[in-house]
Amino acid sequence: MEDATRSLELGRRDTTDFLAVSFSSLDSVGHAFGPRSHEVQDALARIDRAIGRLLAMLDERVGRGNYVVAMSADHGVAPIPEQMAQGGASAGRMLSTEVVKTINDALATRFGPGAYVSSVSYTDVYFAPGVYARVRADPVAWHNVEGALAAMPGIARVLRSEEIAATTPTDDAVLRAARLSYFPGRSGDLVLVPRPYWILSSAAATHGTHYAYDARVPVIFYGAGVRAGRYWDRASPADVAPTLAALSGITMAVAEGRVLSSALAEPRRR
Repeated sequence: MEDATRSLELGRRDTTDFLAVSFSSLDSVGHAFGPRSHEVQDALARIDRAIGRLLAMLDERVGRGNYVVAMSADHGVAPIPEQMAQGGASAGRMLSTEVVKTINDALATRFGPGAYVSSVSYTDVYFAPGVYARVRADPVAWHNVEGALAAMPGIARVLRSEEIAATTPTDDAVLRAARLSYFPGRSGDLVLVPRPYWILSSAAATHGTHYAYDARVPVIFYGAGVRAGRYWDRASPADVAPTLAALSGITMAVAEGRVLSSALAEPRRR
């Protein structure tokens, strides 16, 4: 970071410069050891020092008050389910092999023995070619699959791809969350919604649900044009780009997020 800032003369030219940095090591460490581990504490301490060095260098080269820093994250993380279970919570993990066997056994009662599931990628279930069309056309087959999955201890809901892909408005918060992550042609035929503190992975910890421990992340702004304080109005990482644009005097033609104007002292205009 420091080398790129110096070699490119960022912040010292008569223009607006943008530097994006991803501290990706924390993601790998969190998956492998869980959010409450000493390994995560060590990674956070090192990231904290790295950010401190970057800010100190910017203060020296660019000048305090002459730059803006925005920080956020793309997701949170679930605690290790075994640790939650030891504390008395309903928690656990299910492996993809268990999900595959459950669905294959459910369809065997209708179609006969066979390998009906192609793969399971975390919460996404992919049937073998042509199988899901048969399941959709057969209410008994779908009833068997849905019932078998719902009986698994860690499954809260089973969402079908056609209801996720639909564009009709819904008040279902879980379905709305699934729609935000759905990609036609790549997402699964079914999407499994785990119960709280259950994960469908052999990793120590993971993410990807609508629960607060996965979905809530901080959004932090620091520097020129930012009003110091803590703000409780709704915000999202999608708000980072339009807010930085407003601070830079740039009008975005299309923005997914919004300008966090309550945190801005004096929005600049060209």
